[in-house]
Amino acid sequence: MEMTIKMLVKNVIDKYIYCIILLIFTAPAVFAYYEDPHQQFDMTNNKSNETKIKFIQVSNVTKACNAESKRRGLGGFGYAVDACSFYNWSMDECTIITPKTANFHTIGHEVRHCLQGNWHK
Repeated sequence: MEMTIKMLVKNVIDKYIYCIILLIFTAPAVFAYYEDPHQQFDMTNNKSNETKIKFIQVSNVTKACNAESKRRGLGGFGYAVDACSFYNWSMDECTIITPKTANFHTIGHEVRHCLQGNWHK
């Protein structure tokens, strides 16, 4: 019986260590991307100031964004998204896909992509 308790304690400790290691390696990915909704950015970096924007509201944003990405030959996102945008500089057009209800921050984030492209770089 003593051996079983030792094995049980070791198993519990091993699981805690595993969880701590997992947390150490995944926490930066989860918390690394924070956007200040009041952050200032340079509007003179716009690729266009006259972009035509088309909004599409859907029930499943990730599914719709992946489908649109693949339709455009971009391969999809590979992760869940809250919204997405696709721009065509030669046509000066942009498509934004959002959920049926969205907040100012999400809309502003995607509109910025329509004006400045992939500004996350």
